[in-house]
Amino acid sequence: MNSSMNTDNMAARILTTFPLFMHKVFHDFHPASGALDLNKTHMKVLMIIYIENNPYMTRVCHHMNMEKGSLTPVVDRLIRMKLVERSRNAGDRRKVNLHLTELGLSLVQANLHRAHRHILEKLKHLPKAQMQRFKNALLDLHEITSQL
Repeated sequence: MNSSMNTDNMAARILTTFPLFMHKVFHDFHPASGALDLNKTHMKVLMIIYIENNPYMTRVCHHMNMEKGSLTPVVDRLIRMKLVERSRNAGDRRKVNLHLTELGLSLVQANLHRAHRHILEKLKHLPKAQMQRFKNALLDLHEITSQL
């Protein structure tokens, strides 16, 4: 980021760049859900549960930038579809952990492969040097975000 970028400009960049990036990369990505009627929110929740390795509900809320009351009906539907299971956290009974079922896991893994191919197709026109910059920036952003 440019060292002369002021705080207001940085905030504006963050608020506009990340949604624009997601739109540019994924606006035409259609996850495979078979006969299941899943929307993008359902798929994002499944991906978060997979990546976070059986997180508790509040953690998923943070990733989705949603209130727990808004996430509960989404999770309830995924449970009815036999994609997700809920269990009490062994260390803190107030927390509820989410787990993928075998069906949920196979759906997530198939869509991760589809997303990977989709992203590669989107980025294939970038020159090699710019592609490397993109990969490095992504790794940097992930590392920095993990520390926040």
